[in-house]
Amino acid sequence: MKKLDLHHHTVREAMDAFVRFYNAQFNRSQPAEFEIVHGYGSSGQGGKIRKRLRKFLEAQGKKLRMRKGEHVSGNPGVTFVTPLQPLPSVADKLESEILAYCETARSEAKIIGKFRSEGQPKIKQTLKRMVKRGMLRRFYKGAYPHYQAA
Repeated sequence: MKKLDLHHHTVREAMDAFVRFYNAQFNRSQPAEFEIVHGYGSSGQGGKIRKRLRKFLEAQGKKLRMRKGEHVSGNPGVTFVTPLQPLPSVADKLESEILAYCETARSEAKIIGKFRSEGQPKIKQTLKRMVKRGMLRRFYKGAYPHYQAA
């Protein structure tokens, strides 16, 4: 079984590495289940990579099959994935960056400011798509729209 070890990566590096590895596995003649070693984290609650990766995997719907290590081998520091469809390329990583930023609720203005290099129209379109796909929850504080990872 193929294995991807994400230890010693930042969350962003880990997500980029995962997407590249996943798509390489999908492009094989017979894609098979592989193991992602992300660790469990020292907090006892699960590490940042584990949380972000699993949230990302759950948001992919029917593009893949995921099995949590604690249910398969008793190890919460791994996740097993079977590719069924390709994932968006690293070029479409704005979604994963917004998802990471919105772990804590953020106003639309703060999100636009943080990712201003992408351009406001693209950011607003991405936010709308992420809400529609259930990745983000949109709510209002007063008159201001806010977003938080679902």
